[in-house]
Amino acid sequence: MNKRVKQVIAALTAHITHEDRRFIAQHLDPAQAALFWQMNVPDQRHALNVAYTALKLAADEHRIDRDLLIRCALLHDVGKVKGDVSTADKIMTVILDKFAPHWARQWGRKGRGGKLANFRHAVYIYYNHAARGAAMLQAIGAGAKMVGIVAGHHEAPAAGEPPELGIIRRADSLN
Repeated sequence: MNKRVKQVIAALTAHITHEDRRFIAQHLDPAQAALFWQMNVPDQRHALNVAYTALKLAADEHRIDRDLLIRCALLHDVGKVKGDVSTADKIMTVILDKFAPHWARQWGRKGRGGKLANFRHAVYIYYNHAARGAAMLQAIGAGAKMVGIVAGHHEAPAAGEPPELGIIRRADSLN
């Protein structure tokens, strides 16, 4: 629970520095950067932290495509679009997932509609942002490897997956 409290504080105090902007411009093409900037600031900060952590985790790895790793880390949560879900809804969704994940997954499957439509949509995004982000990347012509890494960043590890995906998962869980 301590980790979640830190995440809330980080979300409420998130900001992007000039150095971060330079890092993004250096690693993302214009279409990818447009997707990055569609996220809200806390998600952008999280993605940057994942990218910086992924680079540290990959420091001694020789079989890693670092450019792909950075791009995927920066874009792993692009399925979370600014204005789509409030910070309060995100917090409630994380709590719901902790205490009733099966029910939450079923309830959020429908997306918007019915009672608590915005919160239901938040739950839907929580569970489906990876697939949504992968579809957004595919729509701008991102490569299959990048699309697959973004799509799979919340799935259980599988044989034959790119090594960058494992690093993204670890970096994401640390942030």
